[in-house]
Amino acid sequence: MKRRIIILSILLISGLVHVYPSNQIEISLLTCSSGTESFTAWGHSALRVVDKNKSLDIVYNFGLFDFNTPNFHLKFIRGKLKYYLGIESTINFYKNYKDENRQIIEQKLNLSDENTIKIIERLTYLYIPENRYYYYNFAKKNCTTELRDLIFENIDIEIQNQRISKTYRNLINESVADKQWLKLGINLILGTAVDREIDRFKSMFIPDYLSNEINKVEANGYKLVMSETIYNKVVQKTSSNSFLLNPAIIFSILLILTLIFNSLKAQFVISSLIGLTGLLLLSIWFLTEHQELKNNFNLLWCNPLYLLSAILQFKEKNKLQIYLAMLLQAFILGIVLIWIFKVQNWEIAFLSIVSILTLYNIRIIKKGYRNRIM
Repeated sequence: MKRRIIILSILLISGLVHVYPSNQIEISLLTCSSGTESFTAWGHSALRVVDKNKSLDIVYNFGLFDFNTPNFHLKFIRGKLKYYLGIESTINFYKNYKDENRQIIEQKLNLSDENTIKIIERLTYLYIPENRYYYYNFAKKNCTTELRDLIFENIDIEIQNQRISKTYRNLINESVADKQWLKLGINLILGTAVDREIDRFKSMFIPDYLSNEINKVEANGYKLVMSETIYNKVVQKTSSNSFLLNPAIIFSILLILTLIFNSLKAQFVISSLIGLTGLLLLSIWFLTEHQELKNNFNLLWCNPLYLLSAILQFKEKNKLQIYLAMLLQAFILGIVLIWIFKVQNWEIAFLSIVSILTLYNIRIIKKGYRNRIM
């Protein structure tokens, strides 16, 4: 019943906005801070619409999805997961974020009558059932880019769209700097497409960047943002990650142990894990429609062939294992060159893992020479 009332109110707004002056309809950008769940690490954006005449106060939210979607994770990786536009009362929206201890910044927009009409009409159109769903892409089509496009396509202001000397990967890493394991995993699966410099407009796929850019917009002597209010102000938290749980530290310790001890069992386990991870990366490359997950040169070191290497290491005088180690080491030299020439960026923890794999390959090659089985 409550949902029907909201929907009817939206349709009413779209009709009445032509009659009432724009100062009776307020539109605000809401920027929400990150949460504890990994999918909330980048924050969130939504749009608040207030109709003073009808005592209506609602939030448009482009960031909704159904966890019960069949094959949810596979569809997410493949780029086949549908997100959708939803609406809810502002009271409920604010309460949910307060319960999660997440801050909300509200930026009230200074819009003309014409701009207000355009935005309301576009929102009404997008909420029609056949229009409200879209295929999610974390960099090009998400809750924030939908609002970015909505706002800038319906105001009479153009931004100076110069490059910002940052890449998609840089901005993603900024948002997860305090979540080192998540950051490691993200940098493992992302390919070269996220390592090109982007412009100001493209940078607004991150909620904080949209908020900051909106705040800078000014034309004809007035700013687009007329006021800013912070709800449930949250003190910036320092990283809760233990120093010893940092992946770079853990893999560095593992490298030291590998230098000291020559354990075939440890080599089998690590090589197998690397090989399985490589199979996963290869599968993602071929299955996904996300261009950002293709052309991933991490496959040179995180290679499925390490599975074969793990199996062969228990066989005595095996020439195939020696030649395989040489090939895998050549791949490692390749990825190092790619990192040096910045074709694809890297994560510092990768250095320790690559060093461990190099030790394994060198030991196999040296053993071959020593036993004269080359």
